[in-house]
Amino acid sequence: MRRLIPALAVAALALCAGSAKADLVASEPALLTLGVGGYNVLHQDKDAVFRGEYRFGTSFLYIRPIVGIEANTSGGTYDYFGFGANIPVTQHIVIFPSAAFGYWSRGDGKNLGAHEEFRTGAEVAWRFDDDSRIGVTFHHISNAGITQRNPGVEEALLEYSIPLGNMFP
Repeated sequence: MRRLIPALAVAALALCAGSAKADLVASEPALLTLGVGGYNVLHQDKDAVFRGEYRFGTSFLYIRPIVGIEANTSGGTYDYFGFGANIPVTQHIVIFPSAAFGYWSRGDGKNLGAHEEFRTGAEVAWRFDDDSRIGVTFHHISNAGITQRNPGVEEALLEYSIPLGNMFP
């Protein structure tokens, strides 16, 4: 909990800093984000991971709902929903911190200790003039200590986001 409070404070400051650029995020469309990268990247037993995520175009105070699924090469899958915030740094650079909750199925991979898992992290992306993006993301997945076993896992992905318009207004 002591680590959560500074993280929330940094996020609040970033949101305030981004408020001067409200016109850059107000009209952003929904995005289909596809990614590929490394799973368990800070430990020895690494896998590849593939992700598909839908980022809603609708937002409230910069916060946008997200839903997604990812799978690793050991057969593990993670279905999740959560929220993220578009924070423009410049006209083209965007930071997208997010937090999600979902269902983890292990496959033949690492035992994360529970089916219920939380994911937190951020993406740094280059937004093109057509609203598509390419970026790198880093996330941590763990069960937040709801079970005795909680090893956690880190992911690093390269992602490409395709603008879809507002499919779900």
